[in-house]
Amino acid sequence: MTGISHFTKQIARAFYDSYNHKDLDASFEAYISKDLVNHVMDGTYGRDGWRDFDKTLFAAFEDLSLTVLDQIAEGNKVATRYTLGGTQTGEFAGIAPRGNTAFIHATSVDRVEGDLIVEHWTDLDFTGFLQQLSADPN
Repeated sequence: MTGISHFTKQIARAFYDSYNHKDLDASFEAYISKDLVNHVMDGTYGRDGWRDFDKTLFAAFEDLSLTVLDQIAEGNKVATRYTLGGTQTGEFAGIAPRGNTAFIHATSVDRVEGDLIVEHWTDLDFTGFLQQLSADPN
């Protein structure tokens, strides 16, 4: 692995692992460029919108956790496959808590410049996640 690929993996890994510290403001300040280009949801979320949306996850899932499953890097891009979720304890996306456990399985590709993520893509099944929350818990 080249030096830049190794460094790129370290930055992305540290960012995703930081979700388990539950301080998104510090995480985004440390790892996400203020000029982030976010291709998720047709690019409707910049850096602050992404952070604020993810804060709604923390509010709705007291035990929210993120587990990195795999990473592959080439040059200044890294692909990270992970799971994110927990037990719903608060309202999320208009869905009242039923005590359901739900996880998003996702793959993100991040482009790193310097020591910051400057571009972000994610592929995930958000509809499936919402269906897990809406399911009858019995």
